[in-house]
Amino acid sequence: MKYISLLGSLRRRAWALSTMLVLATANTVASAQTNNLPHGTMTLQSAIKRTLANSPELHEFTFRQKAIEGDIKTASLKPALNVGAEVENFLGSGDVSGIKESEVTLTLSSIIEMGDKLNSRKAFSEAKSTVIEAQKRVRTLDVLAEVTRRYIDVLAQQALIDAQKEAEMLARYTYQAVAKRAEAGASPAYEQKRAEAALAKVRLDVIAAQRTKQALINSLAIMWGEQYPTFSEVDGDLFALQKSPSLSALFANLLDSPNLDVYTEESRLQASQVRLTQAANQADLSWTAGIRRINGIDETAFVAGVSMPLFARDRNLGEYEKQRAIQGQLAQQKESAKQALYHQLNMALMVRNNALLNVDALKDAIIPPLRQALEMVEQAYIEGRFSYLEWVSTRQELLDAKQALIQSAKQAHQRSVDIESLTGQPFASAFSTSLSSNAQ
Repeated sequence: MKYISLLGSLRRRAWALSTMLVLATANTVASAQTNNLPHGTMTLQSAIKRTLANSPELHEFTFRQKAIEGDIKTASLKPALNVGAEVENFLGSGDVSGIKESEVTLTLSSIIEMGDKLNSRKAFSEAKSTVIEAQKRVRTLDVLAEVTRRYIDVLAQQALIDAQKEAEMLARYTYQAVAKRAEAGASPAYEQKRAEAALAKVRLDVIAAQRTKQALINSLAIMWGEQYPTFSEVDGDLFALQKSPSLSALFANLLDSPNLDVYTEESRLQASQVRLTQAANQADLSWTAGIRRINGIDETAFVAGVSMPLFARDRNLGEYEKQRAIQGQLAQQKESAKQALYHQLNMALMVRNNALLNVDALKDAIIPPLRQALEMVEQAYIEGRFSYLEWVSTRQELLDAKQALIQSAKQAHQRSVDIESLTGQPFASAFSTSLSSNAQ
């Protein structure tokens, strides 16, 4: 039992350490410099700390553990002692009328448990405690993943607002240029109206994006129970993206994932249940001892007795076979869960790698030439060589490319969070060896 307690203590310490390190996306999404943040700015680290401290989903496990502690105390109890009294041969007829021939017996009885049932019960309750700890680790990963996803949603929305404001600035410049040409008679009046409508549309997009951002901030703050957020911005660089680890490294990390550890602990719990059922195969010995007062001869005598049920092993055989079958079923469930997690990891990595490919292509091969094309079309319009439609369509292509860049970067971060939630390891850990080698 001391070994089990020590092992549980080591697991709890290891989990406390991993919780501090989990979701390393915080190191890439969030800015490294947080000391000089403007007032009203939230960091990912702060959001995670607040969520861990105030999430009712996680605090629920505290009460579940307390319930198990009560079960352990109950399981540790030995069979109770029973006191009994029995009166015979009284209030009858003839020679046994009244109480002159009565016999009064006072007894003390209990059960001697065979098969180490006491330790089996305690081990079963302690195994339930470790299952709850494993479930809490999985739930903690889910909660941390969710708060990080919501944080990334806000960060991506901030980048989208910046792009929308830049589009508003371009639309305003376009309107001014078109109005100037229309006043000079070089462009038709309807182009000025179209430019005016386009400017109003972009302004509307900015307002809608800002309202969406506030709603996303509200959703983030709800994670730690704050209905009226005290922050208006989140800190971080959406485009700070790490290289993806290899699939084989992720598969190796998966073997130590809390998502699989739950099945391991449930298998241990079921093994304890099987041992408890085995202990029940051995019949308990019931004993009785006491003293009897025989009034008819004015004497006192001691009484004692033992009893044991017959064929107890055969009566418990069905339950034992049932528990062994459940044990085998849990082993298959773990293998099935492992295959499902492998698939999810594979798909998450594929989507992330595609998103990284899109980010690189948009940043290096698509957006720069579109900027240059916009400058050339703008100059050509001013010189009267291109129409307003060509200018607007080129500007829209640039805006679409910027929005695609933001969405691709957001998707890359979101899939990083998924990978961390599946493996239970910081995203960087899968290739930390190479980073250490470079540092040396």
